[in-house]
Amino acid sequence: MRRLFLLVFPFLLLAACAREPEPGARGTLARAAEYLWSQQAEDGGWHSATHGIVRGGQAWTPFVLHALLQVPEDVAARPEGGVERALGFIRAHVDTSGALGLAVEPVLEYPVYATAYALRVLAQHGAPEDSALVRRMAGYLRAQQFTEARGIAPAHPAYGAWGFGETNLGPRQTGHLDLSHTRRALGALRAAGALDSASAAAATRFLALLQKHPSEPRPQPPNGVLADSSVYDGGFYASSVSFGVNKAGLTPEGVFGAYATATADGLLALLDAGHAPDSEPVQAALGWLRAHPGWDEPAGLPPDDPAQWQRVMRFYGIATRAEAYDRIGEAGWHDEVATLLAGLQRPDGSFANPEGAPNKEDDPLLATALAVEALVRVVGG
Repeated sequence: MRRLFLLVFPFLLLAACAREPEPGARGTLARAAEYLWSQQAEDGGWHSATHGIVRGGQAWTPFVLHALLQVPEDVAARPEGGVERALGFIRAHVDTSGALGLAVEPVLEYPVYATAYALRVLAQHGAPEDSALVRRMAGYLRAQQFTEARGIAPAHPAYGAWGFGETNLGPRQTGHLDLSHTRRALGALRAAGALDSASAAAATRFLALLQKHPSEPRPQPPNGVLADSSVYDGGFYASSVSFGVNKAGLTPEGVFGAYATATADGLLALLDAGHAPDSEPVQAALGWLRAHPGWDEPAGLPPDDPAQWQRVMRFYGIATRAEAYDRIGEAGWHDEVATLLAGLQRPDGSFANPEGAPNKEDDPLLATALAVEALVRVVGG
């Protein structure tokens, strides 16, 4: 009997020392982070099993890693060597121009997005010897802004924006551009200490156009309406050139309507462009978000739209509003988001949006990383 007790006792001791699941939002975040770490491949990257265009891992890896590096280690421990292997994957795939997302031609894995997130993680978590690579990546992002250097004059509706990162554009050509890419490029350059005043000023011009600010003299697309108090509500739309991405459609005045994901992105971009939190444009964007609440679906999107973007962008909407509210110090939202995400988490710790294929939210890597982006702000708040 004594021998049996000695054999069983170590296992009882190990069970007693095993980590209890974290309660509440911390537990939801811990399970999500553990899921993402479990999906890291041997090469250090995260590779989509859902969408072929991001199977190479160049886009998903820096985005997932950026989310995971925000998780407190007392909530979810990082596996030994996991961060360094992910950074090694990024280093190995940055090309000579400083871009990530172009390493496997002809596939473009969202090069501006990918490079922006890669710049952030290398600037903040890389090694001292990464400094030259960081400078090269920052140079690539600055060169991607649509300004005079690319033949885009200040009167052009694309002036100051960033786009997808197409490699076949000539002078005065813009391709796809939007607020989401612009916000990521601005944020990465600021985080790396590489945002110059000229780039910030040009970006501010683009943001004023998308916010329909009365100070902006350029006419509003698509109908040439001049912005004034009748169309200025503080909200943002997504693009002054790529009209199809403006998911709220046109208002009765003939201008593109604001909606929550674009407005949250716009608020964050204003802050990264150098606007103070109490500045009028930032407070106007915050006022729009307060006047259009809702976490389960992004506000401002027409429910009768056949594309159903308010259902497609569910996790993007949660993540961007949470980040905007956290940056501005908004109170009173954390418990609602914690409860919502706890109810959406799957048994393995992941998240996925079965209606999110057009925005790739049906991929659990993306949806879970977006949920983590929101949850770290819930836990931190």
